[in-house]
Amino acid sequence: MKKRLTLSIEEDCILAAKEYAKREGKSVSQLLEEYFAKYGEPRKRTPYEELPPLTRSLTGILKGADIKDYRTEYPS
Repeated sequence: MKKRLTLSIEEDCILAAKEYAKREGKSVSQLLEEYFAKYGEPRKRTPYEELPPLTRSLTGILKGADIKDYRTEYPS
């Protein structure tokens, strides 16, 4: 079932969205619907077994470490 949604967006962004939608042969509503269908769901974690070998080998190496020990301060 389709429902209405009201958004508050800067005018220049609206104009850009309309131009883009026209080039794509779609409505702004269609573009937003497609975007949220693709990116709106939370990412699923990759099971440990499916991680690349290098990533698996690094898993947990910083457990219990203080992140401050690994930060580099760059001079301004």
